[in-house]
Amino acid sequence: MPDALTSRRVRSDTVTLAVREHSPAGPGRPTVVLVHGYPDQQDTWDTLVARLPLDAWHVVTYDVRGAGASDAPRRTTGYRTERLVDDLVAVLDAVLPKG
Repeated sequence: MPDALTSRRVRSDTVTLAVREHSPAGPGRPTVVLVHGYPDQQDTWDTLVARLPLDAWHVVTYDVRGAGASDAPRRTTGYRTERLVDDLVAVLDAVLPKG
């Protein structure tokens, strides 16, 4: 499969997240979103992504707020669980096929 990596920036609340789609979305291709912990960043998944069937799955990774190429919130309250959930929802809204 040719390299189908797509990078984008996704807005969530007051931060912008760095998102990578390692394979395209499409019919019959389930979306798999890999979310790292702290203090990692999305490249922690690169070895696993290289082993996944990218021709069968729509694989997405992103840098959580305050990590990698994503923005950091100005206040520590910006790291509350609710904000992290909002970020995941924003990424899903951006990458899941519409319709």
